[in-house]
Amino acid sequence: MSPFVVMRKRIAFLFLCVSVFLVVLIIRLGFVQLSQGADLRKKADDSHFRGVPVAPKRGNIEDRQGNVLAMSVSSETVYAIPAEVRQSGRAKEMALTLSQLLGQPAAEVEGHITKRTALEYIQKQVKPEVAAQIRALALPGIGTTEDSQRYYPFGTLASHIIGFAGIDNQGLEGIELTRESELKGIPGSILQEFGANGIPLPQAEHQYLAPKQGNTVRLTIDKNIQAFAERELQKLMSGQGVNMNGQVPKSASILVMDPNTGEMLALASAPAFDPNHYQDADPSARRNIAIQNGYEPGSTFKIITLAAALEEKKITPTEHFFDKGYYTVLGKNVRCWKAGGHGDQTFMQVAENSCNPGFVEMGQRLGMDEFYKYLRNFGFGQKTGIEMSGEAVGILANKKKATALDLATMSIGQTNNVTPIQLLTAVSAVANGGTLVKPQLVEEVVGPSGRVVTPFKKEEVRRVISEDTSKLEREILESVVTNGTGRRSFLPGYRVAGKTGTAQKVANGGYIQGEYVASFVAFAPADKPRLAMLAVIDGVPFYGGVVAAPVLQSVMLDSLRYLGIQPDTQAPMIPGKPLPGLEFSPLKKATAVPSVLGLPLAEAEKVLTGAGFKAMTEGQGEMVLDQIPHGEAQVEAGSNILLYLGADASTPTFAHWWEDDDEDVEAIRSMAGRVPISASPLGR
Repeated sequence: MSPFVVMRKRIAFLFLCVSVFLVVLIIRLGFVQLSQGADLRKKADDSHFRGVPVAPKRGNIEDRQGNVLAMSVSSETVYAIPAEVRQSGRAKEMALTLSQLLGQPAAEVEGHITKRTALEYIQKQVKPEVAAQIRALALPGIGTTEDSQRYYPFGTLASHIIGFAGIDNQGLEGIELTRESELKGIPGSILQEFGANGIPLPQAEHQYLAPKQGNTVRLTIDKNIQAFAERELQKLMSGQGVNMNGQVPKSASILVMDPNTGEMLALASAPAFDPNHYQDADPSARRNIAIQNGYEPGSTFKIITLAAALEEKKITPTEHFFDKGYYTVLGKNVRCWKAGGHGDQTFMQVAENSCNPGFVEMGQRLGMDEFYKYLRNFGFGQKTGIEMSGEAVGILANKKKATALDLATMSIGQTNNVTPIQLLTAVSAVANGGTLVKPQLVEEVVGPSGRVVTPFKKEEVRRVISEDTSKLEREILESVVTNGTGRRSFLPGYRVAGKTGTAQKVANGGYIQGEYVASFVAFAPADKPRLAMLAVIDGVPFYGGVVAAPVLQSVMLDSLRYLGIQPDTQAPMIPGKPLPGLEFSPLKKATAVPSVLGLPLAEAEKVLTGAGFKAMTEGQGEMVLDQIPHGEAQVEAGSNILLYLGADASTPTFAHWWEDDDEDVEAIRSMAGRVPISASPLGR
């Protein structure tokens, strides 16, 4: 073969190889361009463009009427691009200038602007005039961007519900936290093209990505009803509440619910705090005690015992019960507040009189299994699911260890630990026809365009009693207010149903002498309830009927009028004639109880009588070993003082439940310093 032919073959082969390579290269370039082009372009932009985040405005929080309770107001953030600052060689000079404008130490500012990061925030929430001065200086690598900060126009109003947002506009407590995803919005950014050395490119491209504002969260809370409740709490916490005479409780809460839907119209707690300055508030003041604190409910819980007994047909309102002054269980006497008892009475009158032995009888007839079934069905010992972080579950006595005496104490509202929201939710089930509904705080979520994103949806948990039982108990509880122990909450022209309650406070496995949790629960109108309310006042030497009932009476009346609920022409204008032994005298001025500890009975009675009090005794002996209320406690003049008798300094070995002659008051005394049941109420 000639050399010329060989050369032509070699050239053809080389050309073929080059052609194959070019075809493969074209195919590869086409593949990269078509299938990976977008991703590669994004990576290139990310390496060339650096963004300064633009914070979105958080959505508003409003009440059910559209009143703004939380909003975002414009502010600005000062930032640095450290690479550009270092390139300028003016870091120290700029740090000194910025420190004077921002009120930060120069060394701290210099540390920010020279930090080895792509972007560094120097200070957030800068005043507009300061930001304008910084822009005017045109410092290399220093800029400002739009920001916002949270503002609460009504200050402390509904602060425990709303919560607050931090300096980075993130929700930290309350609705601000639980609805963070809806409120926060989507950040935007300002993009600028940079070279590999971190310096902006001349004639570089700029891009602005607008932030998306957060949604508006509209609450079920009504600002005016919330204000009514907080007004009364402020009076209490300043010692100006009805019958307070300067006494200040440790804490208090008022809850208002629509019993038919579970919508919370008010949820107020005291002490309160200003979310605009949440850093200055004591952490205890930020605690939502209506949701996170448990307590022994006392006689307000008798509503649940009565509902269970009526539903299971263990009693009828016209059936008679004889109260001899006490009910003996396992050798211990559960006493009636009225010396000698109420004698023969119907179960309707048992409820009106808040007769402890009568309610113990209901509990004993129900039995342990049935009683616990209703405890669970009404939602005790479990979270209600209300949209608040840190909700407590309460504490129920261990059923396996509970005795008949435990059942007796539980029937009258002692032993078990509940939260205010649990109790109001349970009572609302009695008021609304027998259905337990989930308490809710959010009415709806609305987008920036005004479109409803998430509408309100009533959530029924379960039916707990029949409509017939609900109707019957509403009538009984209305009679409690008209004729019985709840008469201090009577509203002329309105049909109100309710129940007072007072329980001694528990600490270290025993009861604190002379310090009570006073409460009152009510709903109105009694025949077609629109409002259900609960007031709980912690740490006062007064009783539910004296302190809590007038507070709730004021909130109830203002709320009914505000909602346009007209008085019922068929409703009584004055309370009915009290039953024998249930005569209510006008409220009197609080008086200090003299201490009679260690005195002989005759001398103690003389001292108490001279101070305007009546003496009641318990136990055997001639010496006073203990007393309730304790010495120096402020109580209503003319109240009964319970004296515990003995022959020596030993503690009496009995349990006692006692009520003031004006309202329903329970006070359990310990046995040798211990609660007279299988375990302490807070230990179950």
